Amino acid sequence: MGFDARHVVGVWIGRPDGTPLPGATGARTALPVLARVFERLPAAPREGLPVRATAPAQAEALDRLRLTFPPPGAVLGESAAHVTLRAAGGQRPLTFLVDGQPVATEPARREAAWTPPGPGFYRVTVLDAAGAAARAEVRVR
Repeated sequence: MGFDARHVVGVWIGRPDGTPLPGATGARTALPVLARVFERLPAAPREGLPVRATAPAQAEALDRLRLTFPPPGAVLGESAAHVTLRAAGGQRPLTFLVDGQPVATEPARREAAWTPPGPGFYRVTVLDAAGAAARAEVRVR
């Protein structure tokens, strides 16, 4: 990833399934491509970024309920016999659901252990005590 005052650029050099390419590293393969992209972009002025959020708004954003694992679109391999679902923010107790079915957890915890029944696509949801929800669609191979 690279950025300047006007642009954010991400370069991915690898296989679509996330497995590594032999001999490929970010410094050796992606970094030269990133440099070439920025050479072709118009120059960005060096100016300060405006601060728009106040401290309470930032704190509120950090406290919003979010599912930290698995991330949306995750592909879990065959070794996913046990998956630890994790959440951050929100008001406890949290309730974890997979395809609408509750996953057993302790009320004070921000994680739950889930055993996928087999390969397929699943919707993971976490609910907090205030009714906020966060979701992610995941695939188990």
